[in-house]
Amino acid sequence: MKIEFFGIRTPLINVSDKNITNILIEAFKANKVELQEYDIIIIASKVISVIEGCQLPLNSITHVRQEAKIAANTAGLDPRFVEVVFQEADEVLGAVPGAVLALRNNVLQANAGVDQSNAGGNEFVIVLPKNPIRTAERIRKEINALTAKKIGIIIADSKTHPLRRGTSGFALAVSGFRPLIDDIGTPDLYGRPMNITTRAIADNLVSGAEILMGETDQRVPVVLARGCEEITFEETREIEKNNDLMKISPNHCIYLGPLWYNRKFKMKQ
Repeated sequence: MKIEFFGIRTPLINVSDKNITNILIEAFKANKVELQEYDIIIIASKVISVIEGCQLPLNSITHVRQEAKIAANTAGLDPRFVEVVFQEADEVLGAVPGAVLALRNNVLQANAGVDQSNAGGNEFVIVLPKNPIRTAERIRKEINALTAKKIGIIIADSKTHPLRRGTSGFALAVSGFRPLIDDIGTPDLYGRPMNITTRAIADNLVSGAEILMGETDQRVPVVLARGCEEITFEETREIEKNNDLMKISPNHCIYLGPLWYNRKFKMKQ
């Protein structure tokens, strides 16, 4: 068994580009990569954000709330940038030098996914796509209609992990396959059944793709993963529920859970 990754170079994608499916099909042709059954296409979320017009000029931010000013001072960031973070976040948990920690759609992420790199210039920021699940589903269906191939789509982003330096990939949204492999009850080498192990297949595929994508000027915003036949490919109407499989509540998170319980305890006192 092997999984292969193919980096797909594209022209510079900007806000005037509207049809991501056509861009993908043309990019596969230009890179001499032919789609096969059970391929998974991994697309950088920033490409989707650009096409959907999620860029924002900082000079459009004319009011900054007091909490954003305090967090910006701690993080050493432009208060206008941090105001956008507050607008995008469901909850801001705090700040450290260089970043603001926030929850957005039950994902713990630096700056709620707001970014200035590859945002269109120094005076712009870019935010995450508004509905990446629906976008992933649409792209998959359009490519299936054009190629008659059963494929998967991942819209990918990057994040840090507690007490680990650097970023790795995670799946912001998936379509066409189950994003997890549940090993609970499966015996290990010595016959002991697994109790809690679930493999984050979609996130792991994105981490592999990130090696080719990079974070700067590589211009490889798309990676094709091949050899994924053991992953469960399925058509489902419950696309949000399928994506929710990747998430866990703060109460059950091994990193955030203890802090969450402590916060609730202090609020009750």
